[in-house]
Amino acid sequence: MRSLKLALLAFTAMLGATTLKAALKAGEAEVTFKTTIHCDHCKARLEKSIPFEKGVEDMEVKLSDKTVRIKYKAAKTSVDNLKKAIEKLGYEAEVISSQAIR
Repeated sequence: MRSLKLALLAFTAMLGATTLKAALKAGEAEVTFKTTIHCDHCKARLEKSIPFEKGVEDMEVKLSDKTVRIKYKAAKTSVDNLKKAIEKLGYEAEVISSQAIR
């Protein structure tokens, strides 16, 4: 009987953790910008600054197609704020895709 209670408790904890993880992911979004970066220095500059913007969770800079993909918490920042952060570094930023992540 004790092992059944422990198994049930473990299952409940695991289910709760999965639900919590889903709740934490809610409100995440992703945006991809076309930029005017042209060299490794430009890429490094973005990779050094943008992750420290409020709400940024992850980012990927592709020099080959001059894009910056940013995953962020929508409750903490916006596409406009991220665009301004890129422009503040001296690069143009045009939104080519934006989506909410569930």
